[in-house]
Amino acid sequence: MPRSVGFAALTAFVLMLGLGVLFPVLPFLTRELGISDANAGWLLASYPLASFVASPLWGRFSSARGRKPALVVGLLGYAAGFILFGLGQNFAQLLAARVLGGLVSAAALPALFAYVADVTTSEKRSSGMGALGAGIGLGVTFGPLIGWLTYAALGLRAPYFVSGAIGLLNAVVVSLALPESLTAEARAARDHEAAAHVPFARIAAPLAPFLICSFLTSTARMAVDTTLGFFAQTALGATPRGVAGVLFVMGITSAIVQGGVLRTLAGRVSDASLFAAGCALMTAGLGAFGFAGSWAGVLAAGIPVAIGFALLSPTLAALLSHAAEGAQGEAQGLNGSATALARVLAPLLFTTGLWPRFGGPGTYAVAAALCAVALVVAVTRFRIPAEA
Repeated sequence: MPRSVGFAALTAFVLMLGLGVLFPVLPFLTRELGISDANAGWLLASYPLASFVASPLWGRFSSARGRKPALVVGLLGYAAGFILFGLGQNFAQLLAARVLGGLVSAAALPALFAYVADVTTSEKRSSGMGALGAGIGLGVTFGPLIGWLTYAALGLRAPYFVSGAIGLLNAVVVSLALPESLTAEARAARDHEAAAHVPFARIAAPLAPFLICSFLTSTARMAVDTTLGFFAQTALGATPRGVAGVLFVMGITSAIVQGGVLRTLAGRVSDASLFAAGCALMTAGLGAFGFAGSWAGVLAAGIPVAIGFALLSPTLAALLSHAAEGAQGEAQGLNGSATALARVLAPLLFTTGLWPRFGGPGTYAVAAALCAVALVVAVTRFRIPAEA
């Protein structure tokens, strides 16, 4: 694996730390400030909503100006958003910080996926995407742990300042050490293509099945993160420590699959087959989640979800990149919007919508159905080059 891919995976790890920090800490901060739980849900949704709007534009920016500038800008926006959030004193200030952070940090993740697509060959792309996925998974895994530890030691606002400081440091390291993947020759070719002013709609049309699957599977995966605390409290009398422990085990499982197992399978099993297997595992795990009556049952359901998403996420990114040769920045920007939209919908849909109405089994059954639909779309609609 190229060293630059490892560097990209580390950067993805840092980016996703901030997302994980929110889950154990945000409810305590908002309640201390007298902010309603419904508005706390909007604080969770506002960041990815802003990213959804901005990601395609930043994807085009990375194709025009380079992956490195987009990464640096995104990391600076990430840092600013978290620092301002840590300083916020009311709902309006916290919301403004989240929106600002989402708008600017949206430059980073699509640029990372495009970067890995730039520096890997067609045969090794799914392996590179797997390493990037492992970084994302570890960030989501360790984020709650960092949030809980820094909160316990330094107070409710400390996790946000720590995340901001890490983002600033990473921006400096990227600006000094990361080589640009978009070479002068490749940039000249993209500039020539840009002269045709190809609209996003024409780029998105052939990518629609991949983007739909990205949205469906990401929404289903977020069902666990956004409702596990409610479900575990109701069914098991859980504490935040127990919930964090389950998320940690799931995250470590995903990282092992993406960082090791997927690399072994890459080139031996097609990306489309791995994606289908991941969808099937997630569907089964989510279907069993709502019926878990013990921690053993929660883990028995959660581990297939973790393995399934670890298989399908990087392979879907690889399939998307194969289908978008010549427009990597734009394609990954559109994918960033699809996943951001999933992070917007999931907290609103599963926490304030389906959770009170259907309870555990109904909520996770809906999530399982989303994965099943993604599997059908993949089987019937994916059109990829033979070498993918």
